[in-house]
Amino acid sequence: MDRLESAAWPLAGGVLCAFVLAVVCKDAGWQVGFGFVTAAVIVWSALAPLTAGAIAGAAGWAFVTAFDVGKAGELAVTGTGDAVRAAVLVGAGIAAAAAGRRAARIGRAAREGRAARDSRVGVTGSGVRLPRPRPAEAPDRGRTAGTAATASGPPPRGSTPRSRSRDRAAGP
Repeated sequence: MDRLESAAWPLAGGVLCAFVLAVVCKDAGWQVGFGFVTAAVIVWSALAPLTAGAIAGAAGWAFVTAFDVGKAGELAVTGTGDAVRAAVLVGAGIAAAAAGRRAARIGRAAREGRAARDSRVGVTGSGVRLPRPRPAEAPDRGRTAGTAATASGPPPRGSTPRSRSRDRAAGP
């Protein structure tokens, strides 16, 4: 995910979640809104490139500062607390994006390695090695115990219930 076009949905989702959570948590302490917005920034930034993670963190900071710290919806920078919150949110966005990028790279390498290994050993697409088919065995006709069969052919007429009823119907 190196292209910024791939960041559109994660960035939009992260900014929207940060906004909604900041507004909903406005009546609670700013720490509650900050915690929820930080969680939203981390989750959505894990799906995005580093730049989008930083932007989501900055947007989260703006919403927390405006709605949870200021309570009036006005963005006003008041001191070092705002700088610390900005550093935490932007840093969390960048760290989550880096972790998501690393996880995607590891997953891609594992899939490619598995595909190369499977092509060498002949494993099917589902990863299951299919057993080699065996030739079908011919049924053992007339050679089971309890029948009047001979080794030379089928059982004599009248030795099975079906053939007895057929013989009686045909007459002597």
